[in-house]
Amino acid sequence: MQKSTELIIDNHLNEHIIRETDLAALFKGTPARRYALVNKAIRKNELVRLCRGYYTLHHKYQKEHALDPFYIANRIVPFSYVSCESALSFHNLIPERVTQVTSIAAFGKNKKFETSYGNFVYRAPPVLPIYFYYGVQMIHLNSQIVYIASPLRALMDYVYCHKIENVNTHFLTGSLRIEEDEVSKITQQEITVLQNVYRSRYVVEFLKNLMDEK
Repeated sequence: MQKSTELIIDNHLNEHIIRETDLAALFKGTPARRYALVNKAIRKNELVRLCRGYYTLHHKYQKEHALDPFYIANRIVPFSYVSCESALSFHNLIPERVTQVTSIAAFGKNKKFETSYGNFVYRAPPVLPIYFYYGVQMIHLNSQIVYIASPLRALMDYVYCHKIENVNTHFLTGSLRIEEDEVSKITQQEITVLQNVYRSRYVVEFLKNLMDEK
């Protein structure tokens, strides 16, 4: 094991996302020296680069649970939450196995990161900041805090990101194969609370159709 890896473990960062600022505090000396230590640890398969400026130790050095992909998704792009197909699969609403984590970001451009922990996709729809976390839940996965969309918010994000017109219950049960009793759990109050999140006609139509079918 590299001394740099031991230093990370000694400072209890082995079960966290490691940022450049963390490495700068741990590894004294010039940026060039730090860069060399980081690259050596990566070559030794001890440190994993998630994306620019974000790392984690290989899961074999994590004492309890490997970092959950949803936790990683929340951290490598700040002010984001898991949504769309990923959230729908998590809530057991769709039967398909989702192989990448899709998130909604508060700002910036659409992004995609391919890592050894999986692929992470980010969409940045035009949502006013005041409404960004409406319908977003905070949950615990393996003692890690994760932000994930509720079923309705995930569906709204899905409709917007895929630009699907005139979505109704038939689309949800037929195309997405969501069970009718799961759709019926969406309440009028929930729809009312989230109706101002998007100005997109795709989502406005979707919520109106849901409300009319209640």
